[in-house]
Amino acid sequence: MRTHHLTRAKVALASFALAATAAACGGGDDAAAGDDKHAWGINAELSGNVAFYGESLQAGVKAYVDQVNKDGGIDGHEIDLTSVDNAGDSSRSATNATQLITSDEVSAMFGFVLSANCSAATPVVERYTVPLACLSVAESSDYVYNLGPNSARMGGALLEAAKEVSGKDAPKAALVHLNTLTVLALAEAIKEQADGAGVDLVTSQELDLAATDVSPQVAKVVASKPDVVIVSNFGPGFLAVLKAVRSAGLDVPVVWADGTGNLTSLEESTDENVYAMTAYELVDPDNATGVAVDYIDAISPTLKEVNAVTLNAGYTAMAYITANAFGQATKECGHPCSGKDLAKVLSTETFDMEGLVSDFSYEGDHYPFSDWYLYQVTGPKYEKVSSFDVD
Repeated sequence: MRTHHLTRAKVALASFALAATAAACGGGDDAAAGDDKHAWGINAELSGNVAFYGESLQAGVKAYVDQVNKDGGIDGHEIDLTSVDNAGDSSRSATNATQLITSDEVSAMFGFVLSANCSAATPVVERYTVPLACLSVAESSDYVYNLGPNSARMGGALLEAAKEVSGKDAPKAALVHLNTLTVLALAEAIKEQADGAGVDLVTSQELDLAATDVSPQVAKVVASKPDVVIVSNFGPGFLAVLKAVRSAGLDVPVVWADGTGNLTSLEESTDENVYAMTAYELVDPDNATGVAVDYIDAISPTLKEVNAVTLNAGYTAMAYITANAFGQATKECGHPCSGKDLAKVLSTETFDMEGLVSDFSYEGDHYPFSDWYLYQVTGPKYEKVSSFDVD
């Protein structure tokens, strides 16, 4: 796998390639002539505040690619994987996308922890007809596919989870959420669906992504006297809210919307009243089946310990699942497979993800997950409680 950062010279070269000729793009309508490999790219936040998530995404894609290449490639054609760091910057995300397509000639791209960066790269992949799998997606596109959970489609599941864990048919719920685009959409969905679901949303508190003091929002949550608290935040932010809620004496169930990718944050927790939502069935090394077994085989060489915590850390499993789907689509597409042809297969087929996700398909809206899974999480122990339909 190649990893590189853009220099001014490379930016200039990419810009020249854009202006000079569309033929410089090997990922769109025409695959690179004479190249025996498939070319894929990663354009992720590999440095900065969300680097943990970007690196875990990279690890999942790389694990799949290494596994495939070790077995001789896809029908004899290996995958050449190139990674670039967008450092969480939207402008750099777009420039990286241009470089990967025009210089590295990729036919598929993966990345983007932040939806704003996915949005910045979207016009580029649309222009060159290269499928892009984003961890966070704010708007739909013919060439953008969900790599991770779509928070905006979790509203109904979270409201049902609130009833499940509170043991009440009409619980009072408090919501604490980030101000990112996808989470704001989730908050709006919860507000719109709460009454119909029989849930009394007594307060909704917004947090900035960079917030370090959550006490004003938590004070309002405590004052609302909820039966259950729903939180959407990254790991450290969730822990800050959980600690503040418990310190204030509020011992009600807390449902974490963002369990996917964040469960390692709870590894040292002893709180038995915490629940987390995930978009795939968590990997259990003792009971794995199907593609889950393949995932364990692929990622284990990179782990110091192989257990439920390490196997479900970050977005590694989600990225592996997505890369696996792209690999199955590439096999169906054949060699050479242009980005445009790959997108056609991705958008029409159902892919085998036994043991991780049921009915995995991008058909229609490019969102492949049909269920949400609710787990009770006590430190390193995960127990499945229920599952709910995606909105």
